[in-house]
Amino acid sequence: MGSEPRLLVITDIHDAPIPDLCLSHGLPLHARLSLGELCVRVDLHGEALHHHLFQERGMELAVQRLRTLITNAPPLIGLGYSAGGTALWKAVAQENAPLFGLMCVSSTRLRNEGTIPIPNAVVFGENDPGRPSKDWMETVPQNATLLSATDHAFYADGTHPARPDLRKALARHTANWRC
Repeated sequence: MGSEPRLLVITDIHDAPIPDLCLSHGLPLHARLSLGELCVRVDLHGEALHHHLFQERGMELAVQRLRTLITNAPPLIGLGYSAGGTALWKAVAQENAPLFGLMCVSSTRLRNEGTIPIPNAVVFGENDPGRPSKDWMETVPQNATLLSATDHAFYADGTHPARPDLRKALARHTANWRC
């Protein structure tokens, strides 16, 4: 039996959620990284970072750097928010990054991705216009949660009613996704 996996958190383009609002709060953490750090553009935030990631090949660099970081790390489970989840998913799908599990929250660009060969769970808000289709939710991820009356950035809201259940789900996944 290997060592207990730790969490690798990748934030969204706004570096959200803040650490105290992260679903990983209180769980064993390896690192928390921003997309700006991963694509070596810490000067970019918000829409400028989004443009760089998806229009200027910044996501490719972020994915490659994630692969390197994950390969040289102790056993990890990924937790990605929005584009951060997309980067982690792509690192597994395209670069065979050795994660033991992955939870993506509001990672709407996953709608363009296929299955990955590790345990995974996704969470989307019902009112998020970019969320994947019902067909994608039923066929690609191993576990999909759709939160009713919820928008894209719900994870940055410390008062969102789904927060306690999502923390429990992450803790349960972390416990089940052992090396």
